Amino acid sequence: MFGMLAAAFIIGIAVAIPPGAVMITGSQRAITRGFWSAFDFYLGVVTADAFYALLVYFGLSTLFKDSVAFKLILWILGGAWLCWLGIGAIRTRIEFNTADDSTIGHARWRVMRDGLLITLFNPLTIVSWIALAGNFFETLWRPEWPVRESVGLLAIIAMLVGTQTWALGIAGILSAVRKMISPHILHIVSIISGIFLIIYGLSGWWSALNLLLAKPV
Repeated sequence: MFGMLAAAFIIGIAVAIPPGAVMITGSQRAITRGFWSAFDFYLGVVTADAFYALLVYFGLSTLFKDSVAFKLILWILGGAWLCWLGIGAIRTRIEFNTADDSTIGHARWRVMRDGLLITLFNPLTIVSWIALAGNFFETLWRPEWPVRESVGLLAIIAMLVGTQTWALGIAGILSAVRKMISPHILHIVSIISGIFLIIYGLSGWWSALNLLLAKPV
C-alpha cells in the first residue's frame, strides 16, 4: 500500500513540474501577493485537477480527448481566460503595506475561481493526466498492490497531494523572498508573467483556428 501511495505521489509531482500557465500564474501571485493568495489560487487548481483525474480513473477521459468540439471549447475559452489573466498580471500593483487579497472573502473566491478556470480550460491539463495518471493505472499498477478498484481513489488523492506539494513548495519559496526584492523588480516580473500568459492564450486561439480549419466539428 505504501509503495502504491508513494508512486502515486511522485506521479502527482511529475504532473505539476512542467512549467505552464498554471505555474506561471501561481508563481506570479506568490511573488506579488504572498503565499496565501497563491494558496487560494491552487485550491481552485486542485479542484479542476481532481475532476480530470477522476475522468482518467473512470475511463471517461478519451471521450473528451477525442472530441473536436470539446477541444475547441477548451482552446477558445482557455485562450480568452489566459489573456484576461495576463492583462491583470501586467496591471498588478505591488504594495507591501496592503493586505493580501486572500484576506478579503470575495477576493479569495475570485482567486480560487481563477485557479479553477485556468486549469479546467487548459487542454494540457487533461493531456498530462491521461499521459501520466492513465499510464499509472493501466500499465504501472503492480500485482502486489491492492486491487485497483478498492484503492484507486486513494491513489488519486496521493497524486493530488503530490501536485499541491510541488506547487505550494514553489509558492512558499517565492513568497519568502518577495520582500527581499524591490517592488519595481517584482512589477517587472509580474509584467513578464502577464506577457507569457497572453502568449499562451493566443497560442490557444491559434490551435483552435488550426483545429477548426483541419476538420469539421
